[in-house]
Amino acid sequence: MAHFLVVYATTEGQTRKISEQVAAQLKGAGHSATLVDARAAASLELGSFDAAVLAASLHVGRHQPEMLDFIRRQRVRLDRVPTAFISVSLSASSTKAQDIDNAREAAEAMFDELDWEPTHLHLAAGAVHDRQMGALKRWVIHRILKQKGVEMARSGDMEFTDWPALERFVDTFVRETPEAGREFA
Repeated sequence: MAHFLVVYATTEGQTRKISEQVAAQLKGAGHSATLVDARAAASLELGSFDAAVLAASLHVGRHQPEMLDFIRRQRVRLDRVPTAFISVSLSASSTKAQDIDNAREAAEAMFDELDWEPTHLHLAAGAVHDRQMGALKRWVIHRILKQKGVEMARSGDMEFTDWPALERFVDTFVRETPEAGREFA
């Protein structure tokens, strides 16, 4: 089976949760997976891997700088293997085509900036965790959600991630990754 590198950059923790689920799914399918926070990746010896899944959340149209730094540093290695990029945002939870298009365009803009393209892209809906945000950011997020017809839960926690869609994406990525079916050294 194949060895997958799963690297994530997170702000409030939902992208880490998504990445943990991806790694668990890969392991459940008989592969090995190494889960790494992009902030720590610079100081680690990543070893060899047959494919990579990168995940970062989108905030105000940009993904975390530590993910961009990771891709820049590991570009040569990433270009040699199949790669999946999971862009996590609240826009991905929208039923409006314009919101989905904006999320996709933000990911494409990052790829253009890096002059890099993953072999697979997935837009995953994120979550809102009031306790993870400052007052101003919380107010802005709540206002945006209200404009879109979403009332916040009293707990201040709302998860929008479509877990079955994420599972299907990972299954497709594994199926379309040639290295996933062979033994690796």
